[in-house]
Amino acid sequence: MAGHEPPDEFLPELSLKALLEIDIAGAAVRDLGLGQAIKTANAFELTGMQLPLSVEVINNSTMRARGLKSVTEAAEHLVGVISGESPAEPSSFSMRGFIRDSVIILRDGIRLGPASMTMRPHNTFNLQQVEIIKGPSSLHFAPPTASGVINMITKKPVIGQESATEVFAAYSRFDTSEWGVGRSGPVGEKFAYRFDINRATSNGWVEDTDSHSLNITAAFRWQYSPSLDFMLSFDYLDDDLPAYWGTPLVPASFSQAPISGIIKTDNGSVLDQQLRFTNYNIGDQRSDSEHLWSKVIASWQPSSMVKVKNTLFHFSADRAWKNAESYVFNPQTRLIDRDRFFVFHDHEFYGNQLDINVEHLLGEFEHKLSVGLDYARTDFERARGFPDGDSVDPYHPVAGLFGPLEKRLSPTKIDEFAIMVENALFLNDNWHVSLGLRKDFIDTTRDNLDENGDFIAVDSFKRTFKPTSYRLASSYQLTDNMSVYGQFSIGHDPVGSNIYLVNANENFDFTDINQYELGIKAVAADGKVEITSAVYKTKRENILLLVTHDTVGNSGSQVAKGIEFAASARLTENSRVGGNFAYTRAKYEDYMDPDFGVDASGNTPPNVPKWGANAWFSINNIAGLQVELGGGVRYIGKRHTNFENTVTLKDYFVVNAFAAYTVDNIRLSVNARNILDEEYAPWGDIFYPSQIGIAPPRSVELSFQARF
Repeated sequence: MAGHEPPDEFLPELSLKALLEIDIAGAAVRDLGLGQAIKTANAFELTGMQLPLSVEVINNSTMRARGLKSVTEAAEHLVGVISGESPAEPSSFSMRGFIRDSVIILRDGIRLGPASMTMRPHNTFNLQQVEIIKGPSSLHFAPPTASGVINMITKKPVIGQESATEVFAAYSRFDTSEWGVGRSGPVGEKFAYRFDINRATSNGWVEDTDSHSLNITAAFRWQYSPSLDFMLSFDYLDDDLPAYWGTPLVPASFSQAPISGIIKTDNGSVLDQQLRFTNYNIGDQRSDSEHLWSKVIASWQPSSMVKVKNTLFHFSADRAWKNAESYVFNPQTRLIDRDRFFVFHDHEFYGNQLDINVEHLLGEFEHKLSVGLDYARTDFERARGFPDGDSVDPYHPVAGLFGPLEKRLSPTKIDEFAIMVENALFLNDNWHVSLGLRKDFIDTTRDNLDENGDFIAVDSFKRTFKPTSYRLASSYQLTDNMSVYGQFSIGHDPVGSNIYLVNANENFDFTDINQYELGIKAVAADGKVEITSAVYKTKRENILLLVTHDTVGNSGSQVAKGIEFAASARLTENSRVGGNFAYTRAKYEDYMDPDFGVDASGNTPPNVPKWGANAWFSINNIAGLQVELGGGVRYIGKRHTNFENTVTLKDYFVVNAFAAYTVDNIRLSVNARNILDEEYAPWGDIFYPSQIGIAPPRSVELSFQARF
């Protein structure tokens, strides 16, 4: 939010020599960032210790040291986050008892729309860090949702930094390869540039599930004067996702080799080892996309008391799915019944964000005020259809082809205007209170057309939503090394969490969310130990409910309570340990799911484990050599895959390990993922209850990193 962004927001402003001397050895156990100025949801550039929020950061060094190549992998190593990579909803997340579109996904602080419709897997090479804000605490990006915010922050140029190049390459099992090249440097005294390109390909661990992605980020910064700078940036993504939509459940009596330890079902269905690596998709399947972000950012600091930042942005995307997605065992024919579904997105999104920060004395107290004005326009055209499916042999499926495309169009136009006001009053050097308010005006026009392109008036509509969100919070620094905080926040989720899919016969409004949270943050006097902990209660009310066969309305509620804890410690100069755990108690109090008509009252929401934990260690400079060894273990408790809670994914442990050797500015690494070859399912897709996506087996990766 600053007029001239602090250098440590993206990359340190260092000489070339100092930059090249940065070593990621020991970074596998991340610092908790309590002394760092967090970018997300932080208008006043407070440190993690000062923020009255639950905030987490995982930076590029830690992601590279652990071999975390995707945002999904990086987020899963933070407190209480689980995710799935279903091609239907790439990079879906679950946090604090809420799932899917209750998690806001940002790219450099801008939200595209519901994550289930717009999210794609993203690499970490092009990123400086990933930040997470828990709960409905962030007012700046959209009406705050129940789970929180995940913000991917790309690498940016820094004025005054000497030229440097980064190179990365990796190869692992299933012919999986990835490479990246980054270059940054000055152009004269007032200009700087940054360019990063990442390419990844894989044959996949299931047959015929090739995938690839190409991500190019580029930015050019102009320091017009000491108080004014401009940045032009581009972010391009082209990808094709794996065609694996899951392994079908079959009766135990039919299975040739039942897999134990992954699932438990009320009807006795099992997963068959003979089907685990079989692909049931069609031969001409599609799950691809092409995205392009363009942004112009102007930052102006007319005085030491006033900072202004304006972001003008444009986004366009084409996405396509054409698949046999659902695989259901038919007990009469003993075949797998497959559906057909296609959907194409033509998505354009543009707008402007204006932020004004003022710091002054209010009487004898330091007062900080932030005012934000946002406008965004969405043009989203969705073409889809449901051709007839077919049936295939479970053990010898014939891929076949999709068939004819008969499209139905559903154009959606959304105009969003929002005003945000945040105040922070510093009552003394140790205590501050803050109040934030956000008011949204969201005009939605949804048209539905039939197969002939004719307008269907009864299914089309116009609505205006005016949700109001706010947050009251306070932080008190008990000592230089310990602070406590508390907050109460009000937020809103869109209907069904996805405003792109609602129809005219749905009598709906945004759901209401409230959260109470208390937390503590501490650093040992010598700085070797960091600890954070939080307790919270979040309630979501007026959830969409099925009222009649084809009509929905607002009613019902969902409650989540939990405890979160994270710690990081430097045991010796060359050894570190760290870990976290989350306990979540979530349930529907009164809820009738509108998609399936299931009464879920009293049940646990899908993909919400009661327990989740991570632990990591690293030891470097072993025997006086530039050798580092490290590893980690991840535990996720049992989860349900559906609203009835009739299919349960069992708990699992995953162990990873790495070894690295550094010489000069080159690092050679071996990363072993799922080293114990654990068979488990990380996620259950609620729309495909008859199949389960099984995690990949053990793999070993060789990687090379260099800076020069």
